[in-house]
This record gives sequence, structure tokens and C-alpha cells, in this order.
Amino acid sequence: MDGTRRAHLNLIDSSRLLFGLDPGAEIEDEPGWLLGAGSASHPVISNAAFRRDDGADPEELLAHAKEFFGARERGFSVWCRDGQDEDGDILAAADAAGLQFVYAMPEMTLGAQVETPDLPPGAELRRLTAGEEAEDYWKVAIASYASLGFPPEVFAGYSDHSGLLAGNVAAFLAYLDGEPVAIAMTIVSEGVAGVYWVGTLEQARGKGLGRAVTAAATNAGFELGADLASLQASPMGKPIYEAMGYETVFEYRLMMASPPQSA
Repeated sequence: MDGTRRAHLNLIDSSRLLFGLDPGAEIEDEPGWLLGAGSASHPVISNAAFRRDDGADPEELLAHAKEFFGARERGFSVWCRDGQDEDGDILAAADAAGLQFVYAMPEMTLGAQVETPDLPPGAELRRLTAGEEAEDYWKVAIASYASLGFPPEVFAGYSDHSGLLAGNVAAFLAYLDGEPVAIAMTIVSEGVAGVYWVGTLEQARGKGLGRAVTAAATNAGFELGADLASLQASPMGKPIYEAMGYETVFEYRLMMASPPQSA
């Protein structure tokens, strides 16, 4: 199985784990796809559909998704791999069904550990080991992702912190003068270290802390047995990841279906 396919499966596995951190989430986990409805009604991240089996019929997936999310009066987004032959049919089906393109993210991969950068004065890096630290992690996520337009409720349901302490997960916080200011985590599956929810508070940006936590998560993933690192980049993060050696292999296009009452 090639690296891009394994990276996609890691995204699905990791999304399943992250939905599991939300006690209010509901999940349909089938051989062909994963549907996840979080506590929040946000139709892009909190309510998402992924095709796991490249051979699964895209129209059947969309029909199941509309029924699943429609019963909850939710909109949802389908994660499609643009530039990959495997998802040409689901992109076409989503377009034909009236789903709207809302967001694109480069899928980036890296095949080796990276150099660990020096931390600025007053900074320290810690691996998450307790629930209290997990609360700090999500507080940083809420504040840092606000600049990308993510509403706070996207993270509000992540209250079951046990998953962040699983054997295939390593989460990191960077502190500046004793306060948590930057985050990153890795979730390992399919031989891939998926790096997720990287963020830095606005007042702490420009100090190299985003690169430091990303490097820590990347290297931890390799230490946990991965042979490839993977992430989906925001516009803000992409130049940092490229400087670390990550390369874009394709682009995810998120195709959104409106809630039933808005359709």
C-alpha cells in the first residue's frame, strides 16, 4: 500500500479517535466509510464523512451521510482527495449532488525525523501526561484556531481525555513563562504518524514554538514505529512544514452539504 493511501487511512483512524474524545459524538463506522457527528453543529470539521474503501460507491456513501446527518439536522462535509484518481468519482458525485466546496488543505508527508529546534528563552516543551494538561491543550486550540475561522464549539466536546494518553498517541504543549501557548499531537496508525491540531497563540507566534511542537510530534511518531509522517496544512502552517521538509502530495477538498432546513 502506498504512502498516500496509508496517510488517508491514518486521517480516518485519527478522526475516529478524536470523535471518541467527545462523549456527545455519534459515529457510523463501516468498512466503506466513517461518518462522525460531534457535539457541535459546525458542518465542516465537527460533522464529517470519509470514504475508507476506495471501491465504496460514492452515491451510496452520500445517501447514508445525508440520512445520518439529516436525522440530526446537521450539515456535513465530505473529505475528498483532489488529484488522486481514487476520489475522482466522489468529487463528481458530491458536485452533482449540490455539495459546495468550502475549504482546501494540502496533504503533506515526510519520510524521516526532523531536527529539533532550540526553544526561545522562557520556553519549555512537555509531553501531555494528565487530564489537566489536556484541558490546557484544547484551550490553546480554541484560541489559536480562532484566527483561521474555527468557532470555539469545534473543540468544546473534547472532554474525554483518555484517548490522548493511548499508546499510539503523543501530544505536546509548549509553555512560555509558565503559560501554555503552543500545541501539536501525533496519532500513529497504518505506519503513519499523523500530526494534528498544531496551533500557537497569537501573542506567542514568531518565536519558533509552532515548529518546535511540530518537530516533537513528528519525531515522537517515528519513535512510536511510523515510517512516514503526515499532516493537513493550514495556510499559516504550510511554510513552516515546508521548511521542515514536508512535501505536498495532494490536496483535500472539503465538500459541504447544508443542513436539511437550509437546503
